[in-house]
Amino acid sequence: MRHELTDEAAFAELAERHRAELRVHCYRMLGSFDEAEDLVQETFLRARRARESFEVRATVRSWLYRIATNACLDFLDAHERRPRPYAVPPTIGAAIRPSRSRALQPFPDRLLDEAPEDAAPG
Repeated sequence: MRHELTDEAAFAELAERHRAELRVHCYRMLGSFDEAEDLVQETFLRARRARESFEVRATVRSWLYRIATNACLDFLDAHERRPRPYAVPPTIGAAIRPSRSRALQPFPDRLLDEAPEDAAPG
């Protein structure tokens, strides 16, 4: 297993096997298909940079899920701290605040068949 992670082509092939389920995982965390796609790419970049630190006691799948989860949480944290494009008028006060919830973007039907039944780390 260690050899598969150090060889660039083998690592890419190994990571690619998990793309569909990582996409579903990121989509569930973010609610946006486009952002999920971006964060899967970020997951693969982070994994590629950190593959030397992979510990054989974990499965590659669970390792990638942990990286994907952290990438999504980092993304959400960064976007929560961005200034809002509008301000709540001071006369309204604390009673009305902009919603932190985001609209749910539909997951493309064409990709539903690619996702495994139970796309959860294991």
